[in-house]
Amino acid sequence: MPSGFQGARAAASAQRKHDRPLLTFTSWEGRAACFKELMTIFQLLHWNGSLKALRETKCSRQEVISYYSQYSLDEKMRSHMALDWIMKERESPGILSQELRMALRQLEEARKAGQELRFYKEKKEILSLALTQIYSDPDPSSPSDDQLSLAALCGYH
Repeated sequence: MPSGFQGARAAASAQRKHDRPLLTFTSWEGRAACFKELMTIFQLLHWNGSLKALRETKCSRQEVISYYSQYSLDEKMRSHMALDWIMKERESPGILSQELRMALRQLEEARKAGQELRFYKEKKEILSLALTQIYSDPDPSSPSDDQLSLAALCGYH
């Protein structure tokens, strides 16, 4: 059985395959890995503007935590955030490339400083995905059924 960080990653992967919430790990390493992923998700939601939108819809902090603790940072979540950036680009042309340049600069600075890179890598991936979608999809404004929805978050109780 793998040990250390690799064990935590393997446990996290196995856990997600069973569609159980991220915060159900029993080992300390598993909880730490889960907490780091959840913190990255919340950093991205803050950067993306989604937390502000949730606050404006009167979602409680606990509702938001409960909702997002059930998800991993996967392609579906990245696609949803990319869609948000595509909409921002339509409202303010050029913002996407500006954010991507800033994300690349921040990633390089974090790498040189020996800091955790996950948040910066995810930003870069989300923005790159958004740019790819803009240049390959003529109408990205219609979200697919499997994407996360702010309305679903506040309407699930």
